[in-house]
This record gives sequence, structure tokens and C-alpha cells, in this order.
Amino acid sequence: MPRFPRRKPRTGTKKSWFTPLRLGLLFLVVVLLGGTALFNKDRILTTLRPGETFQINFAADNRLVPYLSQVKVSFVPIGVVSGVDSAPDGSATVSVKVDDGIRAKLGTEPSAVIRPTTLLGGNYFIDLVPGGPPGEFTGDIPRKRTSLPVELDKVAAALQPSALKGLTDSVGNVDTTLKDGGQAALDKLVADAPGALDPAAGVLAAATGDDDADLTKLVSGLESASRTLTDKQGQLNDVVSGLHTTTSVLSRRADDLASAVRQMPSTLDSTDAGLVRLKVTLDKLKNTADPARPVATALATALDHADPVLAKAEPVVKQLNGLLVNARPLVEDLVPASQQATALLNDVRGPVLDRIDGPVKTFLQTPYNGSGSFASSTSDKPMYEDLGYMFATLDRASSMSDRNGPAISFHPGIGVGSLGGLPISLEQMFTQLSTQFGIPLQKGAAPK
Repeated sequence: MPRFPRRKPRTGTKKSWFTPLRLGLLFLVVVLLGGTALFNKDRILTTLRPGETFQINFAADNRLVPYLSQVKVSFVPIGVVSGVDSAPDGSATVSVKVDDGIRAKLGTEPSAVIRPTTLLGGNYFIDLVPGGPPGEFTGDIPRKRTSLPVELDKVAAALQPSALKGLTDSVGNVDTTLKDGGQAALDKLVADAPGALDPAAGVLAAATGDDDADLTKLVSGLESASRTLTDKQGQLNDVVSGLHTTTSVLSRRADDLASAVRQMPSTLDSTDAGLVRLKVTLDKLKNTADPARPVATALATALDHADPVLAKAEPVVKQLNGLLVNARPLVEDLVPASQQATALLNDVRGPVLDRIDGPVKTFLQTPYNGSGSFASSTSDKPMYEDLGYMFATLDRASSMSDRNGPAISFHPGIGVGSLGGLPISLEQMFTQLSTQFGIPLQKGAAPK
């Protein structure tokens, strides 16, 4: 077998790892990772979003989109749909992620409704409706407390042809009515309406009460009373039965009641004598009470001023006990947290802050001047401005979107540095030629 001479090791400058091929592959990997992150932006934001997760069982998913469909309470966004699992029977179990503290505001038996964003459909969202006795909601919402939207096309499909024709004729009749004097009647109604609005405003103002919260308290009281009567129907029946028993007893003791009425005059005479003697006592009490009147007057004024203060302080005092109970674990956890924060600040203080205040700060405030193969690429702006322009350009490049979602747009171009693997650098060659012939070049611009 022939033997080949051993190849002598190379001497001189070590070849750089950053070859054009490796840089291109690295760029492609970075682009793929960035594109993947952009396409999964909603999933990532939902995962990182703080909050509580529970499930809602609907009869159908009604085109809810995970990580895009919103969850609202009284049309105020408070969460997002985090998952939709369809069952073979057509029902769907929807997982929602809501903000912290929302469960405590929904009551113990909330309901959920899928609503369209417009009258004609389009996107859909979940509207949570508080319900049940006051308290914090736990568990999931079953199907019996959920409902689906009634869409306009389904309503039209359910109508018979005769009903649709009747609607068309009704619209035509309305137009005919307006032409035959209906418009004048409407104008007269509009003209007379302002005079009726002022008394109506007074009635509505009286309905609200002296305080703006009186009507709200009345409705809340009626709701509590109706809920109590509904929950305790047997007790109301017992009260009516007891009243019947009372009237029966009074009927049987009618003679005794008549005897009491006959003896009432003598009883009134005895009461009159007692009141005469009580008058003497009250006269003595009046002489005693005269010096106490200024004190009572001042006390009444103090109580009048204290009433609104006590009324405003009542809800605060009621919630203060729960606040103190909830705050106790927090206060107990603050001690180790403060110790750990002290240790963290001690670790950051020193070399880390010195490095940020030294080389890092100097690098960001100094203009970029290339060296070696990049000697012709310079800038008269600080590095932090160039970095800001770079991220702004990257943001504009990623602002393109279509029906599939956001995407990164590319703006390819060709320059003297686009050709790689040549024995000489075209940028350096043009720089030397321009210097030799006295052609000035703008900083950071390639020769044309």
C-alpha cells in the first residue's frame, strides 16, 4: 500500500469561525425562531398572563378561537379563551383565563353567554353574568347555566315565507302611513315631548330618593327579599298558617275581649290618676334637665356630623377584618423577602454596576468605528442610536400581516459586499481607489 507524505501543519493566522456560510445559517435560525414566536404571539401572551383558569361547558363552541376570543363581564374585557375541546356530541368545553379577583365578583352561581361582536356575527366573545348568592365562585360553569347566541340568519331561516312577506308588507305600510299624515303626527309628538320631559324628570328624580343610592338599595333589598322568600317557601306557608290560628283563637275568646273592653273605663281612670302623679315627677325632672340642655344640644350636633362619617366608615370597617386576615401572611412573608432582596442588592452592587457604568456605558455612548475587514463601515452616531434604529427597522419589518396573522417582511438588496469568497474585498478596493483619485465617500455608505 503506497504511503503518502505527511502534510505539514499550517502556520500563520488561524481561520475565523465566522464564515459566510455559518453566518447565513445562524441568520436563518434566528429568523425561524423569530417567526415562530410571532405566529405564536397570542399563545405566549396568554400563557404569561397572570390570572385564574376555569372551564365552561357550552352546547357548541360557536367558532370561539383559543388565545384570541375575549372573556368579558358587562362588556368589559377581563380575560381570554385559553382552550376549546370539542366532544363527539357537538358540545364544547371551553377553558378561560381571567384576571385575579374576578371569581369573587361573579357570585356563587354565575352564567356564561356567547355573544357576537356585531349584529351580523363576526367574532364572538364570552360574556360572564354574575348570579347566585354573594360569595366567591369555585369550580366550573355547567351547561345548564350557559347559552348560545341567536344569529340573524337562523332567525330568518326559521320564519315562514308568509311571515317574510308580511314583514315586507309591514315596511311598505309604515312608509304609506308616514306619507298619509303620520309624519305630521310624529312632528307634533316631538314638539310636545319637551313639555312632558320636565315632569317625567321630576318623577324619575323622586324615584331615585334623597340619596342617589336609595333606588339601588331598594332594588337590592327587593332582590334579597325575593331570594329569601324563594329559598324559604315553607316558612312563609307556616306564617300564613299561624296567622289563621291566631284569628281562630281571637274568635273563640270574643267574650273575654268584650269583658276587657267593659273594664277599660275604670282602667282609664286609674291610668289618669297615675299620669297626674307622673306629672309631678316630670316637673322635677324638668328642673333637673334645664342645665343639661346645652350638653344635649352639643351632643346632637356632634352626632349629626358623625352620621355621614360612620356611614362611610361602615363598609371599610366590615372589610377591615378580612383585609387584616389576608394581610397577615403577606406581612409574615415580607421578612424573608426583605432579607433575600438585601442579599440580591449586595450581589448586584460592585462589579455588576461598575461594568454597566464603565465598559457598557462607554460602548453605548461611543460612535461605531469598524476595524479590519469592516474598516470602511463607520458611523458618527452613538451605538445606542444605531441599536434603536435597528430595533425600529426590525419592528417595521415584522409589521406586515395578512389573514393568517403577522409575518416578517424581507427587503433584499445587492451591494459591493454581497459577493463572498472573492480573493479581494470589493469594499476595500473601492475605498482605496476613491482615496487615490480624491473622490470623497460618505461615512457608512458603500461606493457606487
